[in-house]
Amino acid sequence: MARRGDRPPIGLTWIVTWPLSAAFAALVFLAAEEIHHPAREVAAPPPAAIGGPDWSARFPERIAAVDAALHKAPLSLPQPVEDERGSGPLRWTHRLYQINLPRAEQAQAEAAIEAVRGADPGLGVTAENTADGTDVRVGLDGLLVSTLRFRWVEAVTPKPPNPRVAVVIGPLGDDLRVARQVVAIEGPVALGVRPFRPFSREVAQLGRMFDRDVLVQLDGSDWQGKADGGQTGAVPGPDLDALLASVPQAVGVAWQQGAGGKGQKPDRRWLAEVERRQLLFVGERGKAAVLPAPALITEAPPDAVAAQFGAVLEKARSDGSAIAVGTPGDATLEALARVLAEWRAAEIDVVAPSALAHAVNLSAR
Repeated sequence: MARRGDRPPIGLTWIVTWPLSAAFAALVFLAAEEIHHPAREVAAPPPAAIGGPDWSARFPERIAAVDAALHKAPLSLPQPVEDERGSGPLRWTHRLYQINLPRAEQAQAEAAIEAVRGADPGLGVTAENTADGTDVRVGLDGLLVSTLRFRWVEAVTPKPPNPRVAVVIGPLGDDLRVARQVVAIEGPVALGVRPFRPFSREVAQLGRMFDRDVLVQLDGSDWQGKADGGQTGAVPGPDLDALLASVPQAVGVAWQQGAGGKGQKPDRRWLAEVERRQLLFVGERGKAAVLPAPALITEAPPDAVAAQFGAVLEKARSDGSAIAVGTPGDATLEALARVLAEWRAAEIDVVAPSALAHAVNLSAR
């Protein structure tokens, strides 16, 4: 029997302390596990990817759908300024649209943007007023994909086009010196050249050298003679091939009634041939004429001639355009040089006759 105070055997001591050591070790292990692995009831779930597992793959096509919706809206979007955004696997194109609109259309623009909201459930639209407009930012799932930069401008009434006047001076062809006086006038004054005259070809070449319209100028005497015996009883007109050979590089024909009203007017078949050859016709033709009917400027003192040109100007202001045909007399040329300068100062456009015939393709003669 062991005495009091004697130490227990070593084996017994180990047997007695083992349960305590095992319990302590278990507590330490459980505490460590708790630190590394919190209890299930307080653990936060892992965050889910925005929009689903294939969100980044579908993001570009969602942007394209939103952009298509913007273009369907009645906004008349201009070409955007594009820049690439994002990094890594998530990259997209941001589009900046700069739009100038009258302030009166602001409500319609806001309604058009509002209608785009249904293009995607993740679409967000915010607006910020600036000093001269509004910036509308369009985002998908919080990422900016488009910016519409509206600049509100005051509506400006468009200025009506300037009245346009064309002037033809003729007949020329008997005196080359007179033709030189005409081309010396500043402005696109057209040359009316009488065919088969001593200097017809030279005057036509001079006109083309100075970039002026050249027209074959005829009058009622060119239709004098016996009728052709047809149902119309019309006098055949002069041969166009011969006319154009006498006045080379002519872009059309100018006709005026002869002195005293003698002779006949061009017949329909002859005018149809002029049209078939895509030549201009300056003369009285009725309502279907491509060019306005010309006003004849008669030779008179300079002030009286200027008054006639004034009447032509009033016609241009009322109708938009007018054509004047004047003779190459000294008074007419003096008055013409003066009124052309006045017209330019008054924002009257002096143009060549061919400029008034946009629907006609001039022949390259």
